[in-house]
Amino acid sequence: MNKKILFWVLLLLIFQINYVKAQEEKYISLFLYNFTKHFDWPDEYKSGDFIIDIIGHESVFIKLKELTATKKVGSQNIVIRNYSDITVIGKCHILFVGHWQSRFMPQIIEKVGNRATLVVTEKEGLINQGSAINFIIKDGIIKFEFKKSNAIKYGLKYDPRIIEMAEVVYD
Repeated sequence: MNKKILFWVLLLLIFQINYVKAQEEKYISLFLYNFTKHFDWPDEYKSGDFIIDIIGHESVFIKLKELTATKKVGSQNIVIRNYSDITVIGKCHILFVGHWQSRFMPQIIEKVGNRATLVVTEKEGLINQGSAINFIIKDGIIKFEFKKSNAIKYGLKYDPRIIEMAEVVYD
């Protein structure tokens, strides 16, 4: 009898974890899309496609691709690219670095160079390693911290409302 109860408890726990993970990916995707409305890229980034690269988080890639299928940033079509290898990082507007790729943050920042790229991460401490936005979970809710100097360093202008939306803001 105890084995049956344990089985059902474990099964319920697995479903709950998968549900929470799916919600996390949904909200990260929504945030990434909405960031396109609160940042301004230099003129040379306003033609061609608007590119969002995802490194190391295929489920966010899938959700974001679904979300942006019919959307545009200004007159630019949105293209979502997914990579598991940081060596292929190229010119993009937004670069989302998944948790499992965060150990490569110094190499990622070096690869971004001085391009106008909004670097977004999801692991504590990465705001101090070069990301402009880092997702945090507070009271079970996904929020973000914002480092103004990292956005400015990459030539990005930000809407002051992004400061109001951020949980924590650094200069």
